[in-house]
Amino acid sequence: MSSNSEVLQDNPMIMDVDKEGNNNGCVAEDRSSYRQILKATSLFGGVQVFNIFVTLLRGKLLAVLIGTAGMGLNGLLNSTLEVIKLASGMGLNESAIRDISKAKEANDKSELKKVYTIFSSWIWLSAILGVILTIALSPLLSRLTFDDYSYTKTFMFLSVTFLFTALTGGLYTLLRGMRKINLLASANISGSVAGLLVVIPIFYFYGINGVVPAIVASSATTYVVSLYFRKKVNVKAINMNFRDVFAGGKQMVVLGVVLTLSTLLTTGSNFLLNAFISKVGSLEELGLFSAGSSIMTGYVGMVFVAMSTDYFPRLSGVINDSAKWKNVVNQQAEVVILILGPILSIILLSAPILVRLLLSEEFLPVIGYLKWASLAIMLKGITWVSGFVLISKRDNSLFFITELIGVLWFLFFNVLFFKLYGIEGLGIALNINYLFSVIMLYVILKRRYGFVISMSAYRLVGLYMFLLSIGVGCIVYLDFPNAYYGCGVVTIVVSIISLKELDKRIGVKNIISNFRSKLF
Repeated sequence: MSSNSEVLQDNPMIMDVDKEGNNNGCVAEDRSSYRQILKATSLFGGVQVFNIFVTLLRGKLLAVLIGTAGMGLNGLLNSTLEVIKLASGMGLNESAIRDISKAKEANDKSELKKVYTIFSSWIWLSAILGVILTIALSPLLSRLTFDDYSYTKTFMFLSVTFLFTALTGGLYTLLRGMRKINLLASANISGSVAGLLVVIPIFYFYGINGVVPAIVASSATTYVVSLYFRKKVNVKAINMNFRDVFAGGKQMVVLGVVLTLSTLLTTGSNFLLNAFISKVGSLEELGLFSAGSSIMTGYVGMVFVAMSTDYFPRLSGVINDSAKWKNVVNQQAEVVILILGPILSIILLSAPILVRLLLSEEFLPVIGYLKWASLAIMLKGITWVSGFVLISKRDNSLFFITELIGVLWFLFFNVLFFKLYGIEGLGIALNINYLFSVIMLYVILKRRYGFVISMSAYRLVGLYMFLLSIGVGCIVYLDFPNAYYGCGVVTIVVSIISLKELDKRIGVKNIISNFRSKLF
């Protein structure tokens, strides 16, 4: 079991604690927590995979039914609506999770009803704001997107989607905050399938003319499906006057706006970096970087998305209990690392196959980026876990400052190393970016909250980075196909370590034995 810094002696989750506050035993509560983390990760990882499959299927059907022009129109309209959604949504769907989780964890039904009433009222406000903004800006949106005003009425008609998407997102937030993970997974899958089934006949009968009706119908259908799952959650709104709703939602909105600004910072920095690469380098290098980022985001990023679905509400629910939240962070850090290790080693091992399968031989130089990025993602695991502490603590100013600093050195190191080493330099820069972030968050968490992520987590990071470095060395000095042997050994070793470490935490052998006994 990991060593948790500064845990309390009377914490019921600790069985044996030494004088430095290190946790040397793992009791049933800890094992249950680890299993909950893995259950949520596997469940929402499956949802992510399913949604990717639906997206690919939808793309294939659109390509056949409406062609390239129709797909282009569909993409333009949806991307424009996303910008308005980002502006009008005020980040409420993320920020409200904290308050809902805290009320749920405290088992305070009256507070939960109050939080839900405030949140749902603000969701309606954000939906109406989205409709008003879209209608008011429709001539401008048409002009900017299509160079004329012919789509003004189209954007006005599409404004109704903000009602459906906002209300659907509000339900998902409620389910996530209350940690109804099975319902949330079912709602996601059902909504995706229903939305797909509705748009197919529209595109079949109307072709490219069905793009706009399909967008509206898809959002409306997803909302109708969500109503079924809403009935399964016993949380009712209460009567509150406007002044109380406004006052109660201010902190929620402030955190939401900070999260939105953080998203804009990331988007803006990626845009500037892409512009720099295309100007100083070439479109081919930009294409390689985009492809490499897509692979890492699509496959490794899926792990972070799946984990955050449960981690953020679970952490927020206990954030006022020092011993509990520190234990939650340490457990999450260890599981993140144990899951990332095998995934990253497999990416190193299968890089040429992966590139040929997903892209083409023309993109094989992207392996130069992937090999270094695989090391960096291990460091990202620590920064990702740490960053949620600032959000859960509602330390908004500090969170935004750390994001701003991170973006600034992201741009600096990427520009510098791209000029020095090209596409491989971007992968090297990623390691330096996350190393700086790990150090920065280490200092902040220690000084501000008296917390340091457990040494066992750092030891795992060091061990896995050492092993992955061997795989990177095989690629650099042996190249493929000879590198397959070295990377294969690394993958086996990392996978064995992860299985053994997970067995200590959740009892993998017992789970397998119980599963076999049920089958036979």
